[in-house]
Amino acid sequence: MNGAAQIIEKLHALGVKVTAIPPDRLRLEPASKVPPDLLPRIRESKPAILAALALPPVQPAECEHCDGKGECSCPACTLRRTEKAVPCCMCHWQERQVWLAATRPETCWHCGGNGKCGCIACESRKVCGICSGSGKAAPWIQ
Repeated sequence: MNGAAQIIEKLHALGVKVTAIPPDRLRLEPASKVPPDLLPRIRESKPAILAALALPPVQPAECEHCDGKGECSCPACTLRRTEKAVPCCMCHWQERQVWLAATRPETCWHCGGNGKCGCIACESRKVCGICSGSGKAAPWIQ
């Protein structure tokens, strides 16, 4: 196992999610779980870590979610943004993250962008409880 793989494995064991942010950034979440003594090794190995994360995901012989196709049109994968097949959320999660960022809606999914909602949860507020009446997408949820 190379140094980058060891660092990624150690971070995963600590409960830290390692994500490559193009073109040359790493996201470590939650950063509070990264031991300070590991930071110099991460900085030194950053190019190798980015390269390791950029490798195409290993396709399982048979993903049960997408039947090994790598793409799926179920609501869990598409988030009902399209009826077309998108990268499978189980076996092609990195490609799916790119797709999610590229198709992020500009309007609130709950009220459809009008800021008002008549559902039982929002009815007493008179405005959408998800976007607080702005009609804009909340980046943390969509």
